[in-house]
Amino acid sequence: LTAAKINEAVVSTQSTGNPPAKFVAEVLIRRGQDEDCMWTDLRIAMLGNVDGGKSTLCGVLTHGERDNGAGKARLNLFRHLHEIQSGHTSSISREIMGFDKTGRMFNYENHSIESILDCSSKIITFIDIPGSQKYLKTTVFGLTGHCPDYAALVVNSKQGLVGTFREHLGLTVALRVLSFVVITKTDGTAAPTLRRCRHQIDTILKGPAVRRPGFLVSSLSEAEEAATIMKDRTPVFMVSAVTGCNLPLLTHFLSRLQPALSKEERVQALQAKPRFAVDGVLSVTGPGIILTGLVTKGTIREEDTLLLGPFDDKSYQQCRIASIQCNRLPRRLAKCGQSVSLGFHDLTRLPRKGMILQSPEYEAYCVEEFTADIYLLQHTSSSKLKIGFEATVFIESIRQKVEIVHMERQITTGQKAKVKLKFVQYPDLISVGSRLFFRNGRTKGMGTVCGISKIPSSIL
Repeated sequence: LTAAKINEAVVSTQSTGNPPAKFVAEVLIRRGQDEDCMWTDLRIAMLGNVDGGKSTLCGVLTHGERDNGAGKARLNLFRHLHEIQSGHTSSISREIMGFDKTGRMFNYENHSIESILDCSSKIITFIDIPGSQKYLKTTVFGLTGHCPDYAALVVNSKQGLVGTFREHLGLTVALRVLSFVVITKTDGTAAPTLRRCRHQIDTILKGPAVRRPGFLVSSLSEAEEAATIMKDRTPVFMVSAVTGCNLPLLTHFLSRLQPALSKEERVQALQAKPRFAVDGVLSVTGPGIILTGLVTKGTIREEDTLLLGPFDDKSYQQCRIASIQCNRLPRRLAKCGQSVSLGFHDLTRLPRKGMILQSPEYEAYCVEEFTADIYLLQHTSSSKLKIGFEATVFIESIRQKVEIVHMERQITTGQKAKVKLKFVQYPDLISVGSRLFFRNGRTKGMGTVCGISKIPSSIL
């Protein structure tokens, strides 16, 4: 009765004892959709080596149609002709599936995108990311710019842990993104090969880098439990996109997942003034421009006047939001945690990726130099990291070149240092506490922004 009053549903109960005598019950209550359109939005990044089956798995989950063994299901996610011809993803694509407050699944099998959004209280957005080594910068940007709640590490059971899997796992650890493992193509894999693959996964998950032992999910109750112990254990699923084996376990697990942020953090972010991180700029026929990205704080509404910047001259421009689209549908507003597209008619200057759109109540500043505590993951053995070294840094939706202008000591692989970095191309807006990842060739490292030098910006 209480759940019904607040638009929630009792999904499942587990009890011990003898009612009506004393007994203990565990009750799962799921919130329904708010009146203003708003559902719980979870973003899951699909990672793993090329030929792991990431796009196929996304296609099967979101379209409800099993694969034919030749990659038919993945065609729904490809965006370019060369991806269809090669069978390999080279860009970032998104697809969604939904769950209502009783846990019922909605996908494209029998529903349009409108009905999925209208009927669902939780939307799962799959971010399909390239697995090839030559698209590593796109992979890193998919993790930093799209801010996923979780990462699905997809493993081809016939190949095991080859290629970029370990590197992708390291990225999730460096950026503190909780992950789970999905072993694919189990229908055509011999038992000894499958056991060897599982052993490799168990070994690397128990290692000092991850320290989250694997937990093989083999029943619905274990899938429900796995969604609550992500911080301590790594759920492992063994599925087949051809036969559909264990796919119900995976979808049940997804229906129980909660956002990575705590409830208090989500409420605090929702109540803040609006801020939007730009990860794409689209030109349209006629006047106007479209910005794509993630609402990181607050609520954005149509006709809101916000500040866009910083531009190359360290200034911000006032602009008014003409339209909002979320999941290809027009909306009146967008809340914190949603990926949306914003339309503008009054922009006089061309924006770029990495900019911030924010409320005028925020301080308008930019940063050219900042201090960071870094850890060097990999470096050439012949030299040490020193002043003057340049690399590409990824901080949220920002991706540009930086130079080390000062450091307390020279370091090599496996060492830490506090360094002062300078943006080479143009100033950007970052904040203390942001996670960063940098790379240049084989050199890779991670860190945290611990200090910034603010430069006041003008407003045009």
